[in-house]
Amino acid sequence: MIEFNKATYRSQVRRLRSLAEIALRRYDIKVLKIEFINHGENATFSVHARDGQRYLLRVLRGGYHTDRAVDSELKWLRHLCRKGFSVPNPVQAKDRKLLIFAKTPLIPDGRKCALFEWMHGRFISKTFTEHHMYEVGGLLARLQKNAPRGLARHRRYWTADGLVGKNPKFGSSENLAGIPNEIQSTIDRGRKIIHRKLRSFERRFPKRQGFIHADLHFGNLLLSQGRIAAIDFDDSGFGFYAYDLAVPLLSADHLLGKKRQKEFETMRASLIRGYSDNAPWDSHDEKLLPHLIAARRIAMLGWLNSRSDNPRLKSRLKKAARSVANFVQQKYP
Repeated sequence: MIEFNKATYRSQVRRLRSLAEIALRRYDIKVLKIEFINHGENATFSVHARDGQRYLLRVLRGGYHTDRAVDSELKWLRHLCRKGFSVPNPVQAKDRKLLIFAKTPLIPDGRKCALFEWMHGRFISKTFTEHHMYEVGGLLARLQKNAPRGLARHRRYWTADGLVGKNPKFGSSENLAGIPNEIQSTIDRGRKIIHRKLRSFERRFPKRQGFIHADLHFGNLLLSQGRIAAIDFDDSGFGFYAYDLAVPLLSADHLLGKKRQKEFETMRASLIRGYSDNAPWDSHDEKLLPHLIAARRIAMLGWLNSRSDNPRLKSRLKKAARSVANFVQQKYP
């Protein structure tokens, strides 16, 4: 049998679906239908129950989070649901556990799995407005304020070292597979400059870090019952508060493109205004933000490089590396 990491994308999805079917037996749900959604960082499936309820099953990537790290995320979501936030509510298995483990002969090492109540709504990536950006900023601030102490112990992910240090959470951006030396050198130079700037900020403002969502791009934003809702807290962890704004800004920049840069500046101002109306923000955060956006770009290269097990993600690395190198040359000449 071909190893999972060497199998085709379609074969990997089939194997993950088989594991999902086994995992769902652990829940008090009569499954009517399972629909594949995505196989990227994790694999996700839409689960339709016979009683009309709908759920999302997440099959976690192997070796990325510890059990305690996943438990921290699920506890935060439970806490946020109790506080009235529109976020995915984790579902207990028959044994009352929020995190389970399942395996099949096709995936013998197994995978951690978690089930969530389905979040109804629509994505706003093609129709987002200034008002939406303002609401996203406010939501990020309120999420940060509602992070109980103790969550960060097992998720110290998005610090200077965790983003662009020697052992980043997403994986190293050094020695990228198949990347020409001149492009790699440019990326390495940018990473070192950005790391120094982030470390300097950490030393000066140690209290401007805390537990954050860390991945609220437009693929994780819904308009649900008239308000902005956040999904996919898989990358939540301890890091720069301002990093939470860098992620949707980079996402918006990508969606708007070069021809709509004036519109981007308006969106950026709306996001920051929404955040600053609910949490502290000053000129120091403003100056840090571009470096956090740059750090996100470089960190994503490390993530793509680490995902050689996923054929579709692996194929995106070369183009992304060239784009980041051009960005570094422009912003950090």
